[in-house]
Amino acid sequence: MLKIHRVFIGGYQPNYDRLREMGYAIIRLPKPIITVLNADQGLGQIKGSTKKVGANYSPVPVCVFKRSNRQLLWETKSKADGSYAFRNIAVGLECFVVAFDPNNQYNAVIQDKVIAK
Repeated sequence: MLKIHRVFIGGYQPNYDRLREMGYAIIRLPKPIITVLNADQGLGQIKGSTKKVGANYSPVPVCVFKRSNRQLLWETKSKADGSYAFRNIAVGLECFVVAFDPNNQYNAVIQDKVIAK
């Protein structure tokens, strides 16, 4: 009989060796499962890329906020090619995205009125 005691979901990098040492079974799913816990979450996405003077730039901290109340929804860092993506956002939700220069040479860049699709 298989018992599931804990399920880890979220934006972190697990230490699989440590989890195995603790007796956890690691199950890899072919596609991530998206759970909807509130009205701000869903099957929508926001994608973009970070650039510095026209060239791809990374890793850059990027945050997405719900526009109506300025609530932080998700944070990520851009990949090596400068791309970023936020998933699990309600389709049609109006947001704004803020990217921060990790070297503090430039001010934060804001993209306003972004609609999750």
